[in-house]
Amino acid sequence: MTSLGAISLERRYWKCRCGADGAYAADALLGIEGLRFSKTLQMHYTRLAAETSFASAREHLQAMLGVHVCTETVRTLVHGHGKAMEHFQRADLQTERSFLQAAGEVEFAVDAGKVNTREEGWKDLKIAVISKRETGEPTTPGAWQSQRVPAASMKLAFAMIAPAHVFRRSWRMRLRRLGVNCMAAVHALGDGAEWIWKSVEHTLTGCTQTLDIYHACEHVNRCAADIFGAETVAAREAFERGRSLLLSEGWQGVCRWVWELLQVEMVECERRYPLTERLISYFTKHIGRLNYAECLRMGQAIGSGVVEGQAKTLGLRLKLRGAHWNRANVSRMASLICVRHSAHWDAYWKQAA
Repeated sequence: MTSLGAISLERRYWKCRCGADGAYAADALLGIEGLRFSKTLQMHYTRLAAETSFASAREHLQAMLGVHVCTETVRTLVHGHGKAMEHFQRADLQTERSFLQAAGEVEFAVDAGKVNTREEGWKDLKIAVISKRETGEPTTPGAWQSQRVPAASMKLAFAMIAPAHVFRRSWRMRLRRLGVNCMAAVHALGDGAEWIWKSVEHTLTGCTQTLDIYHACEHVNRCAADIFGAETVAAREAFERGRSLLLSEGWQGVCRWVWELLQVEMVECERRYPLTERLISYFTKHIGRLNYAECLRMGQAIGSGVVEGQAKTLGLRLKLRGAHWNRANVSRMASLICVRHSAHWDAYWKQAA
């Protein structure tokens, strides 16, 4: 079966009189040795299955190429490649060499999503993206929204269902294989999840840490809305003031903003105090990760969008309507999706059987 449809071949079978196993001598030359499907067709199915259901992948290729294959065959074929990609990610020397030669600084972004397993229900799928990115033009906190950092020159992703202490075990090894021997050269980004930063501090000791600016701003916005009312002019003005101080002064800016909010009469101050205390409690955990002004000055990213996008991509595929996964298949599909959307994709198909 090929991407052009079914092709019938007639070739000679050779067998030695000594009793050894025979073979179709032309199969290796034609690139079909041991295959029922051509490599191109397999690549099309895995590409589609990384985005949509197995049934939809079958329907798309049937409509576009006239290839007739049952859904279960697609599922088996895709899971087989997912399993192979899971091993390939840990042994791909070609991509590692390309990453080492790529220009830019190393970013390490971490996040988590949800996946519905048959055995245990909803589980956390932890995701990490290692990328290289060249620095952009220096930017001031006042112009941060116009900052356009260059796209990553290389991006590798991996994911698994595992406790944080298990997921982080491979981080150092993966980075060292990519030529990163000093963790101080790594820029770690993530949201406010406690497990992320505990893992970063335990495994990537000495790296630069930055709390994703959009998650930080969500907490500033919530505080402003709680005090002045959601979607009011006063709340919007307060949020913009708080965001400006956060970007320009980091932790000191947060403290300054809270001080300004509490400069009101006693009754109103007492009402606002618990709301600002909640904000302070959140940012207290991330005092050293609010280095936005320095990052902007150096042309570095202050958002973890690269891993947020990967998490969304995984979620869109793994949380399709009614999807339930055998836990063993989650890691295979997660590996397939990560490979599909990273530098591993071309390297995998160059060596795939």
